Amino acid sequence: MGALAADQKDGKILQFMREFENDRVGFCKHIIGITPTDQQGDALKAMDTNDHISIASGHGCGKSFIESVAVHHYMNFRFFPKIPCTAPSKHQLHDILWAEISKVHRMMLRSGAGSYFAHRFEWTKEKFFHKQYPEEWFAAARTATKENPEALQGFHADYVLRVIDEASGVPEAIFEVADGAHGIIETKELMCANPTRLTGTFYHSHHKIKDEYTTFQWSCLDSPIAPPTYARRISRKYGIDSNIYRVRVLGKFPLRDGDSFIPYDLVEDSLIREIPSQKQLPKVFGVDVARYGDDDTVIAIRQGDEFLPYHILRGKSTMETANYVAHLANKEKPEMIFIDTIGVGAGVFDRLYERNYPVTPVNVSESPATQPNVYLKLRDELWGNFRDWLEMRRGKLWDNSDSDLLGELTTPKYAITAKGLIVIESKDGMKKRLKEATADSATSPNKADAHIMTFAEPMAEYTKTEDDLDDMNDDDGWKPLDPEAGY
Repeated sequence: MGALAADQKDGKILQFMREFENDRVGFCKHIIGITPTDQQGDALKAMDTNDHISIASGHGCGKSFIESVAVHHYMNFRFFPKIPCTAPSKHQLHDILWAEISKVHRMMLRSGAGSYFAHRFEWTKEKFFHKQYPEEWFAAARTATKENPEALQGFHADYVLRVIDEASGVPEAIFEVADGAHGIIETKELMCANPTRLTGTFYHSHHKIKDEYTTFQWSCLDSPIAPPTYARRISRKYGIDSNIYRVRVLGKFPLRDGDSFIPYDLVEDSLIREIPSQKQLPKVFGVDVARYGDDDTVIAIRQGDEFLPYHILRGKSTMETANYVAHLANKEKPEMIFIDTIGVGAGVFDRLYERNYPVTPVNVSESPATQPNVYLKLRDELWGNFRDWLEMRRGKLWDNSDSDLLGELTTPKYAITAKGLIVIESKDGMKKRLKEATADSATSPNKADAHIMTFAEPMAEYTKTEDDLDDMNDDDGWKPLDPEAGY
């Protein structure tokens, strides 16, 4: 153990280790070279004296940075530690948390004091390790999936730190396995997440088993690094009483869904879910054409059970919109293009029809197509089809960094008619309600309506061959949601 002995003989190393062994804020300031926010500092101080930390955070408060600091401190001030780092999606784990660990490592290499430590370690896409002891002294990135819980097995050492990012979306089976990762001398756990779900270990760490955790609730309103316009934007669009404002701005758990038609956690789960490749399946478009000057035209693209990034057009004429949809269709080759033909959407449909694109008109004010005893209008049925798809918990959504789709899907309310039929809040009704609540203008749920449009017909109706569904059945035991309906 020559390298370790050399470290122990280095006067500077020993001085820093004595000073910052249990001072994570000091380590952050003097070794990394950055001062944490008050929220971050409180959490780091808690880790100095407590073993189990759980942070419910709003958007942009810097939780990934705190997780990275925790990893680097443990790697530098504990001998031969093992640090399993996990998250429910590869994107969250590798593109955000693991990338943040690499960023902090580079910061330390450039820091005078940090360089004493950082040069000993190496970062790769899967592992951060001591160069001299790569199999005994490391942090590892392991995606937490229900199908592969054993990925977190085998983490036993004198010192173990468990880092669980976006813990609200981590399956319970993962927590059961992670509990087996124990240190002989010390075991610490750091959980961070947007508080999206009302079930599971992360939720219970702030409620039923709160006595086992030191908990924090970070609001964007109290963070100097959170995007200053984000809270105002969410407030204007959805109101301060909405679940998306509670979760993404205040860092609070959502309220029970009440009369919101789609529960918050169903959408959140679909944003982080990993599913088999859908590339062999046909694509469809859902096009919701703007009706008012302050609204957007939105094009949703669904391929099998995965939604690809949606497209937004602002201030475009009917002809310009038709030309853009045609351009996108030439690139993506959709089997069907569903267009809401009420109002100006009819002009877009007509133009694309003349040019022989595979357009299908959807009049959402018509009677339901298949469930007239459940829904009042076709639009209500499409929202119901979309919720059914979410409840199967097999599909994947894409959203922008401001969570616009998440907000639009979870904001509309619903009612039951005297005949027992479900009615989803209209666009005008939602805009009026939000305007009264926020004293500001509110946009229509065009992104949401474009996405539900893709369920106007079951996928089986436009799949070219039966081979498409056969391919899905051959994908490592994974089955399509509904081979008959295609969702």
